[in-house]
Amino acid sequence: MALWNWMFRAGLAIAALGLVWTLWPAPGKFAYLSAYRLGRSRYHLGPRVAIDLGHFNDSPADARFRALGDLLTWDGYRVTRSKQYLVPEYLKDIPVLVIGNAMPYPPGFARVAKAVGLAGRTVFAPDEVDAVRDWVRAGGSLLLEADVPGSGQAAAPLAAALGLVFHDCPAPVFLPQTKPGEHAILSGRSEYDENIWSAAVLASGWIEPTAAAGQAVPLLNATAAAGGSCAGGKPLAVALEFGRGRVVALSVQLERDEDLIRLTRVDPRRAGNRQFVLNVMHWLSRAGN
Repeated sequence: MALWNWMFRAGLAIAALGLVWTLWPAPGKFAYLSAYRLGRSRYHLGPRVAIDLGHFNDSPADARFRALGDLLTWDGYRVTRSKQYLVPEYLKDIPVLVIGNAMPYPPGFARVAKAVGLAGRTVFAPDEVDAVRDWVRAGGSLLLEADVPGSGQAAAPLAAALGLVFHDCPAPVFLPQTKPGEHAILSGRSEYDENIWSAAVLASGWIEPTAAAGQAVPLLNATAAAGGSCAGGKPLAVALEFGRGRVVALSVQLERDEDLIRLTRVDPRRAGNRQFVLNVMHWLSRAGN
């Protein structure tokens, strides 16, 4: 009888441990975890979002895209990751594409790349640029991030095809507050209090819309002071409609970073970072419109 009692208690303990393991947030989620509440997800079964990992942007040491994937999965998106070459046959079945920090060399090889003349090279082949531009123009939605040093220059041809110019700063600078623009992304769903009043970011550069971008709207702007950064007073994130498609471009890191929190005493969880990312994806995926 004592043996059965012990086995029963052990079974309950294992079941409880399994439940905690199931409900415990994955490590990547903390990058966007809200300090107050998780809120309400947008989709029950949302559209497909493809995260590009085919341009030396798949470093195991960089968990930020894992965190982004976790957040989007929580919000109901069907997230896939791919090293696929960006060709029309691949893009035609994707509603939303995320390209972040594409580089012409592997992470950690910056010094070697400079020594052998690889630094400053672009990363996208001309046919990839044409394919992505045409896909957006036909109705695709693109989140294009260049938020680490050198990534803006690497993505220059693709950005130019969409009417944008990424300007790299000599060194990243932390901005505890940014000035939001005026766009539907910054309003979100009023019934769920999704307004964005500010965001704490690590800026690696700024974005210049050209005439080809049409009515590009700044989403986040550095303040004029901005700690002496070359991005002072400049757009850090922009949104635009390109043909029938949509584009959001970012030159800043929005994720929670423990080292930065210790250094700056500013926790992005208490800013609008997480909701800003969700609102961006809602707009790109045309949630509600």
